[in-house]
Amino acid sequence: AVVSTQSTGGLKLKITHSHVVSSLAWHASGKYLAVTMRDSPSCAVLIHNIQTGTSQKPFNKSKGLVQQVAFHPNKPFFFVLSQRYVRVYNLVKQAMVRKLVCGVKWASCMAVHPKGDNVIVGSYDKSLIWFDMDLSTKPYKSLQQHKKAVRDVCFHPRLPLYSSVSDDCSAIVTHGMVYDDLVKNPLIVPVKVLRAHKAGSKYGVLSNVFHPNQPWLFTGGADGDIWLYV
Repeated sequence: AVVSTQSTGGLKLKITHSHVVSSLAWHASGKYLAVTMRDSPSCAVLIHNIQTGTSQKPFNKSKGLVQQVAFHPNKPFFFVLSQRYVRVYNLVKQAMVRKLVCGVKWASCMAVHPKGDNVIVGSYDKSLIWFDMDLSTKPYKSLQQHKKAVRDVCFHPRLPLYSSVSDDCSAIVTHGMVYDDLVKNPLIVPVKVLRAHKAGSKYGVLSNVFHPNQPWLFTGGADGDIWLYV
């Protein structure tokens, strides 16, 4: 990647990659930005230091086709989602510390809980997988709430909520409570099915994100619309 700093027209930093960027993930500090490039066999993942303008390739060669990456909110752990696994790496020790088995044909998306010990994974075969890493490397729950491929998942940063969106043009908001008491398992209860995007192409709702403070959900669809649910 080529990093250049600019100060014209409001543009401060420009990063040019060798291949099309398929996904990106910010570190909670805002200092690091990780990107994935599915078409690059030798450089599928890059981590950029925004402050220093430098880039790092964390792996010499990625294992499997990388779908998405995420940072742990407060530990030097890095989550890498491939077709069937979530590999968790310690960036300080440069070693894999955990390998989560999704049990699906093709994973599509991932989100890490704000506390860092729980992960949800969506798949193209309609499944939604919840991992509690304190319990096992295998799924704690497997949910079949959507009728078509799951395109994106996200946790609310403050409230016990998560959302998943799908090609069936729906967004499903679910109550997902994670307890500080490790004896208690996470509580997962579906809350609301939201439908506003129009069907028409083979794709439906492609992305979703919660407001940082309010219980509001933004969704973006293949129909070109962005919806806000409050």
